[in-house]
Amino acid sequence: MRLQPRDGADILDMALRGKIATIESIEQDYENNVHLAVVIDDDPGRDLGMLRQPGHRFFFTPDEVEPLGQGERGVSAP
Repeated sequence: MRLQPRDGADILDMALRGKIATIESIEQDYENNVHLAVVIDDDPGRDLGMLRQPGHRFFFTPDEVEPLGQGERGVSAP
Protein backbone atom coordinates (compact mmCIF):
# COMPACT_ATOMS: atom_id res chain seq x y z
CA MET A 1 0.00 0.00 0.00
CA ARG A 2 1.07 3.60 -0.51
CA LEU A 3 0.76 6.07 2.36
CA GLN A 4 -1.23 9.22 1.64
CA PRO A 5 -1.67 11.13 4.93
CA ARG A 6 -4.46 13.70 4.94
CA ASP A 7 -3.78 17.41 4.75
CA GLY A 8 -2.94 18.79 8.17
CA ALA A 9 -1.21 15.57 9.28
CA ASP A 10 1.78 15.86 11.59
CA ILE A 11 5.30 16.31 10.20
CA LEU A 12 6.25 12.64 10.56
CA ASP A 13 3.19 11.49 8.64
CA MET A 14 3.98 14.03 5.93
CA ALA A 15 7.56 12.69 5.71
CA LEU A 16 6.10 9.24 5.02
CA ARG A 17 3.83 10.46 2.18
CA GLY A 18 4.20 8.24 -0.87
CA LYS A 19 6.15 5.53 0.96
CA ILE A 20 5.26 1.89 0.35
CA ALA A 21 4.20 0.08 3.52
CA THR A 22 2.82 -3.24 4.72
CA ILE A 23 -0.07 -3.52 7.16
CA GLU A 24 1.22 -5.18 10.32
CA SER A 25 -2.13 -5.11 12.12
CA ILE A 26 -5.59 -3.58 12.08
CA GLU A 27 -6.57 -2.12 15.43
CA GLN A 28 -9.66 -0.51 16.90
CA ASP A 29 -9.64 1.98 19.76
CA TYR A 30 -12.19 2.50 22.53
CA GLU A 31 -14.11 4.97 20.37
CA ASN A 32 -14.43 2.33 17.60
CA ASN A 33 -11.98 4.15 15.30
CA VAL A 34 -9.99 1.80 13.05
CA HIS A 35 -6.22 2.29 12.73
CA LEU A 36 -3.80 0.50 10.45
CA ALA A 37 -0.42 -0.24 12.03
CA VAL A 38 2.06 -0.26 9.16
CA VAL A 39 5.77 -0.86 8.67
CA ILE A 40 7.64 0.94 5.92
CA ASP A 41 8.97 -1.53 3.36
CA ASP A 42 12.36 0.17 2.90
CA ASP A 43 12.91 0.79 6.65
CA PRO A 44 16.19 -0.89 7.72
CA GLY A 45 14.44 -1.69 11.02
CA ARG A 46 11.42 -3.26 9.28
CA ASP A 47 11.89 -6.52 11.18
CA LEU A 48 11.54 -4.59 14.46
CA GLY A 49 8.25 -3.14 13.24
CA MET A 50 6.97 -6.62 12.47
CA LEU A 51 7.87 -7.49 16.08
CA ARG A 52 5.75 -4.49 17.22
CA GLN A 53 8.72 -2.52 18.49
CA PRO A 54 8.27 1.24 19.05
CA GLY A 55 9.65 3.55 16.41
CA HIS A 56 9.13 1.15 13.52
CA ARG A 57 5.32 0.98 13.41
CA PHE A 58 3.20 3.88 12.24
CA PHE A 59 -0.55 4.36 12.46
CA PHE A 60 -2.81 5.57 9.68
CA THR A 61 -6.55 5.55 9.11
CA PRO A 62 -7.94 3.49 6.23
CA ASP A 63 -8.61 6.65 4.20
CA GLU A 64 -4.90 7.60 4.38
CA VAL A 65 -3.67 4.60 2.38
CA GLU A 66 -4.15 3.44 -1.18
CA PRO A 67 -3.56 0.03 -2.72
CA LEU A 68 -0.59 -0.35 -5.02
CA GLY A 69 -1.24 -0.35 -8.73
CA GLN A 70 -0.55 -3.31 -10.93
CA GLY A 71 3.19 -3.80 -11.33
CA GLU A 72 4.11 -1.81 -8.19
CA ARG A 73 5.90 -3.77 -5.52
CA GLY A 74 7.37 -3.27 -2.10
CA VAL A 75 9.68 -5.54 -0.17
CA SER A 76 8.42 -9.10 0.13
CA ALA A 77 6.89 -9.99 3.48
CA PRO A 78 9.06 -12.16 5.72
